[in-house]
Amino acid sequence: MPMADISVEREDKTVIAVITGEVDMSNAASVRQQIAESVTPDDDALLIDLSDLSFIDSAGLHALIALGTVLDERRQQLLLCVPHGTVIARAIEIVGLSRAIKVHADRAEAMEVARTSAKESRPVDPPENT
Repeated sequence: MPMADISVEREDKTVIAVITGEVDMSNAASVRQQIAESVTPDDDALLIDLSDLSFIDSAGLHALIALGTVLDERRQQLLLCVPHGTVIARAIEIVGLSRAIKVHADRAEAMEVARTSAKESRPVDPPENT
């Protein structure tokens, strides 16, 4: 059975999930669940770093779409970090996933987008007059 390792980091209000190994129908549901459980209602965004992922099939891609749907309902954003020219980038391109989820070639760029768009998508309520 393929193995996927997930490490979770936090930077400000962005959760960063780094997936290495392989994601396919045998582990896609558990990968999705582990990542979903790492995001709290206070977070603005989830960045999934697929830079070191060696394989993903349709079940893995579907898991990413499902995560995006849940986050969208909670007014949180999903961003993917996928280097150009990789097998994973090609799979994402073929299924048109980049039309539904923001895909960036590098993590620093994705983090900057997460920070700037968080302010737009989740405005802070004005302070109450005291």
